Amino acid sequence: MKHSLPVMLLPLAIALGACQPGWVRLDGSRADADQLQRAREVCQVDARLAELEKARAANAVDANKTDSNEAKMLQLDSFETENYRVYQEIEACMREQGLRQAR
Repeated sequence: MKHSLPVMLLPLAIALGACQPGWVRLDGSRADADQLQRAREVCQVDARLAELEKARAANAVDANKTDSNEAKMLQLDSFETENYRVYQEIEACMREQGLRQAR
């Protein structure tokens, strides 16, 4: 069954949106804006997410250059692995700053 790349990326885009919850202190209390901003700066959250977006765009371009569905799926899988790694690094750094994802 052949899928176009945008259709294949839709679940990934939805999952990425779900991966960006609010942040609270480790004890579950609400983090103030200053603490959150400092943690985001220390952890370079915006820069990491911008790089991930560039990688996503490059991956889509590269995937469109091949006719092989298998090659497209391997590229998507590779990007998903990189995506997971970046989000894990962000989460670990934010935890070091005393924050965790709100559940």
